[in-house]
Amino acid sequence: MRVRGNDIITVIHTVTNCVVVFLFSVVVLVVSAQVFSRFVIHLSIRWADELSRFAFVWLIYIGGAVTIRDGRNVCFDLILDSFTGRKWKVMFTVVTGISMLFLILMTYFGVLVCKAELTESSPIMKWPMSIVCLAIPIGGILMMFEEVCYYIEHKNDRDTEKTVEKEESKC
Repeated sequence: MRVRGNDIITVIHTVTNCVVVFLFSVVVLVVSAQVFSRFVIHLSIRWADELSRFAFVWLIYIGGAVTIRDGRNVCFDLILDSFTGRKWKVMFTVVTGISMLFLILMTYFGVLVCKAELTESSPIMKWPMSIVCLAIPIGGILMMFEEVCYYIEHKNDRDTEKTVEKEESKC
């Protein structure tokens, strides 16, 4: 059985979505339990703050891939919207290149942070801090993957709009 590229992309998207939903659920449940515990029972759950913070860190970096996939990432929209046709494609390529450079640097420095944290552990749960920091390079890789997919999918968007506008003006 042969696996196609679209099947792999679909699996990556599904897994990423499930991880984001799971992490968001962890944050909401743990923070809610902590608030309930503090204000109703008057006891604090010692590990709740740490777990919710770690889940939130992972949520930010994995969720970044979802925002790029949906085209909601930080971008130079004001500049891009002022161009059409070939100029838009050049600017879209430049913007994507700048984003990719940032993601490459983020991933590289994330790996360095993970290496620096190899011997550290969290104060309450005693989890290895390198596991928490691993969110940076994993999120960076996912974001680079989504950036490339988004570029391939949308690089001809303005060409299509221009063609549609020309056809409408002929009528």
